[in-house]
Amino acid sequence: MTVTSERSEIRLEDVDFNRRHHPDKPLRPIPPGRDYFADQWRHMREMLFGEWIDIDKEVEPNDLTRWRDDYFWQADELMIDVVDMFERIGPERGRALFEQALTRGIDTLDDPPAELVALFDHLDNLANEFDLAAAERGRMLALSSTVCATTIIRGWAFYETAMTGDISAATGATGRFADDGPRRFLETARVFAQFVRPEIFDRWAEPFQDVVRVRLMHALASRGLRRKWGDALYLKYGEPIPVTSLLGFGSGMLLSRLVDHAFGRKLTDQQLEDLAEYSNYSGRLWGAPAQLRPANGLELIKSLNYVLARGGNPSPWRAELVDAIAGPHHLRTLTEALPGPLRWFAARYANQITATVALAPAGVVFGYRQIEAMVADSLFDRLGYDWKRRVGLFEQLTRANVRLAMLADRLPFPNPIREHRRRVGAAGRERVEMMNKVAELRRMRLDFTHHDRSTKGDTFTG
Repeated sequence: MTVTSERSEIRLEDVDFNRRHHPDKPLRPIPPGRDYFADQWRHMREMLFGEWIDIDKEVEPNDLTRWRDDYFWQADELMIDVVDMFERIGPERGRALFEQALTRGIDTLDDPPAELVALFDHLDNLANEFDLAAAERGRMLALSSTVCATTIIRGWAFYETAMTGDISAATGATGRFADDGPRRFLETARVFAQFVRPEIFDRWAEPFQDVVRVRLMHALASRGLRRKWGDALYLKYGEPIPVTSLLGFGSGMLLSRLVDHAFGRKLTDQQLEDLAEYSNYSGRLWGAPAQLRPANGLELIKSLNYVLARGGNPSPWRAELVDAIAGPHHLRTLTEALPGPLRWFAARYANQITATVALAPAGVVFGYRQIEAMVADSLFDRLGYDWKRRVGLFEQLTRANVRLAMLADRLPFPNPIREHRRRVGAAGRERVEMMNKVAELRRMRLDFTHHDRSTKGDTFTG
């Protein structure tokens, strides 16, 4: 099968392969449906990256951008082989072998499948690829971000899910937020809370293992969507959940401090390098191959600029996703474990709270008009909120928060309690415990197995 774009004819046999098994094949061009730069990402790119790079020049083709274009055509190159194993031996047996290797080690399996041997050779030796002391300094720096910057990046996650082309399409088409919203919401929030804990560097710790489980879930879902959508859409847009998009999962660790930097709390060159090591480790753990790892902090900023410029426009599921992700039922889910008065307050003012702490903060980096575009035709559109005012107020709050942080940075001695909490990842652990309690109250298993039987694609909405 072929598809004709404005550039050239693309044949299925030339692009539909796992780069890991064919390292010498010519680099694939960017899928024609992704070959543009969407305006919605420009304000953010100028704000966060403009001080470091020429944002227009850095989207010009080079060796690294060509590799990123290539990986739009495929899912996680190690996990898609594990998906093959699931289909060959069945999801029950595949899951059992995967979990045993993950929690007890590949050596505990008798005659383990080759796909698992390759995956766990990568996972068991991941730490050797990085300077973990620098990555830990980067983690501590990320946790030192202001409350407002952290809130902005959490709002970014809402925005990205609804407004990024491939994420919006893949998330909407699986139907999980509509059909199994609370569990999907809790699993997502839980794994990102895990990521700020120091145990993320420990192969045998739960945070590390949860990320690996999510990697598998993404690969299983991508296989199902690929079959659901067919060859024609694949030849236009590439893989539903592509490797290149996995780079973004580790970027939040860097982005919150870039927000602070943009408001005046400047990073040193060494701090940028430490954050880059943490971010690169994160991206690699999420499934990005070594070819996509930037060489230093500045190259990482260039990489993010390119990937986000290619973020595309939202899918037809945008408004549905806004209602599903930001709707009041999810806030009620998160607050179920709180004392009664707080649950009542959250239930009564759910939309106001979400607009204030999730949607408006994202507008600080994307602009208030993009928040208006995101919520169009959603329940928040009908509420008639003044997004320009809300975004402006949060921007003022951010400026004040950053000024206070800059004063604290100049003190001769850091706050020992705050530093200890960062070192042990207390905030992340507390969020995980809260979500575990909510899941227990709802008798819900947060095990990331929802897509074990999704590879045929027949359970997806479109």
